[in-house]
This record gives sequence, structure tokens and C-alpha cells, in this order.
Amino acid sequence: MGKANIKMGVKERYLELSKKYRLPSFDEIDNEFEISTIEKEHFLLREIRRKITEKIEVYAKILEEILHPDPPTVSNMYESGVFDEKSRDEIFVLFKKLMYLNRLSVEASIDENEQKSSDYINAVFKNWKDIKKEFLRHIKNAKESWLRDIDIKEKLGYLG
Repeated sequence: MGKANIKMGVKERYLELSKKYRLPSFDEIDNEFEISTIEKEHFLLREIRRKITEKIEVYAKILEEILHPDPPTVSNMYESGVFDEKSRDEIFVLFKKLMYLNRLSVEASIDENEQKSSDYINAVFKNWKDIKKEFLRHIKNAKESWLRDIDIKEKLGYLG
């Protein structure tokens, strides 16, 4: 990468790289992962991969707390008890998808290059709408559970 590229803006550099690696549109990826907040474009694809991975890690952590509340906080125990076996199986499948993408990012970071980062970005973006839709369904269920009248002693098994 030459010095001329270093002086380029994030959007301009992204547009250049998107042609080379057939990446999603700047506006689409910025809307999902806020890439316009990246300050330096020198290692832009690497930085985008990191931003995507941060969001995936947050989603995976939320699902993990539902599947296995550790430490067992009241909120984690409560939300964990809201989901039936079928929903927990669906959550685990989604969790596996997120963990695969997380490990794909780690793998790309070990021997970093633009091609590996662009492959990662494309792999995530290809599945992102479905992941979000499924994640949202489970989060709505967890959110709505806080409005339902539920026997707290039954759900948590203690408190008293």
C-alpha cells in the first residue's frame, strides 16, 4: 500500500477495496457495523473485520448467557428459564454460527492479509441478515418475558 492510499478517506479506500474484493456496499456495511467510525484507513479491511467481530462477540455472549448462565446472575437465570427446549436448541444453532464466524476472524488475524479479511467480511455479510433476524426473534422473547407475570420462585428455584 503506497503513501497515496494512506491519505485517502475511509469511504474512498473502502470503495477502492470493494471493487477489488467484491465487498458489500459501503452504506450497507456501515449501517450494520459502523465502519465510518474507523479513524485510519491504512489497514481498513483488518479494522472492519475487528468491528464485525466485536458485534458478533456481543451477540454470542448474550446467547451463551441464555444457554449457560455463568455466573448465575438473577437476570441470566431468569432469561435462561424463559426458553423451552426447542428454542434453546435454536439458540444453540445460532450460537454455533456466531462462534464459527468468531473463529474465522481469529484465523484470519493469525496470518493477516487483505484477502483473508475480505473473505471474512463477505462470509459474515452473506449470512448477516438471517443471523440478525433469528437473533432478534430470541431477544424479543427475552425482552417480553420481563413484562409477563411469572412465578419468580419457580423460574429461579430459590430467593427466600
